[in-house]
Amino acid sequence: MNHYPHHIGDFNTATRHLSRLERAIYRDMRDMYCDTEAALDGSSFDLLARRLLCRSPEEIDALQFVLAEFFTLLPDGRYQNDECEQIVAQFRQQQEGREEVKSNEHLRQKRSRARRSAIFSALRAIGVVPAAKAKAAELMALCRQHGIVVTDTSVTLNGTDWLGGDTGNVTPRHGDVTGGVTPRHGDDTGNQNQNQNQYIPPNPPAGGANGGLAIATALAGSFPEQRRTRLVDVADAVADAIARGDVTAEELLAAAEQQRGLLAAKDGKACPSLLRWVREQRWKDVVMLASAAGEGQQPDNWADTRSGVEGMAASLGMPGYDDWCDARAGQGLRRAFADYEAAVHALLAERQGVSA
Repeated sequence: MNHYPHHIGDFNTATRHLSRLERAIYRDMRDMYCDTEAALDGSSFDLLARRLLCRSPEEIDALQFVLAEFFTLLPDGRYQNDECEQIVAQFRQQQEGREEVKSNEHLRQKRSRARRSAIFSALRAIGVVPAAKAKAAELMALCRQHGIVVTDTSVTLNGTDWLGGDTGNVTPRHGDVTGGVTPRHGDDTGNQNQNQNQYIPPNPPAGGANGGLAIATALAGSFPEQRRTRLVDVADAVADAIARGDVTAEELLAAAEQQRGLLAAKDGKACPSLLRWVREQRWKDVVMLASAAGEGQQPDNWADTRSGVEGMAASLGMPGYDDWCDARAGQGLRRAFADYEAAVHALLAERQGVSA
């Protein structure tokens, strides 16, 4: 890719909460993502930072924040961005379409040359020799004059088809760019079963129209608009989670509803994508904290997710991460979620009477 669509309004909305430095780094990351047409290689964070020209502590902190905010860390160490994945997929689809157009144009030219050659042969058979560079209109006029019938698939004179066997090779005229098999004119019984396959509708997404997809659509109502991406993938993830017994549909919907306020805070700047929320099992934050609060205990895995940390902070009376960072900004302190998490651990230890 040497260019990609940059929607100014969408970008400004999604990055309104970023500093100028963070916005610049995020833009560089998008450029690198689309240039390589692949997720960012984060197997070595130092190398990734160097490739993005992030050297100072402030730049490193900004890079870490942007990664946490807009990217998902895959098991193989790569950082994936949903929007960039869509851009790359769309680009590849367009490239395939261009190749298909070129292929169809080649077939059209081949068919045209074969038909022109057949017309010349038919005319010469009756003693008419047109000029080698005669235009198509002139050739058609000669054919009408001498009783030669010309169609897309045949050039017939006195019952003899001068196009003959060439039709089978050059008549796939209206190629199906979706990948189906296009029937040729004439006898196509050999391809009948193949041709019928292109009319079979696609299978519904995992979970069925009333299963995973319906739940994913309902969950999307609790998320900011810019985080409601890849619903079909969300449907698959939801269906898999329910099938494994990790969660029920009712628990998912209830958790999303309880987290609605947190997800929508400050235009959703701390909100993960819906797919990430499901894959990282962030519904557990609500279930876990609510259950623990009822038993007067603290869950062991509350620090596994960002929303779990913020939920614990809220239960201790601490402000949310963004408000906490805003309060520290005047002191010249860095903006890092790791510092916020450490502060939550320290306050929890203090409340429990344990030295931090």
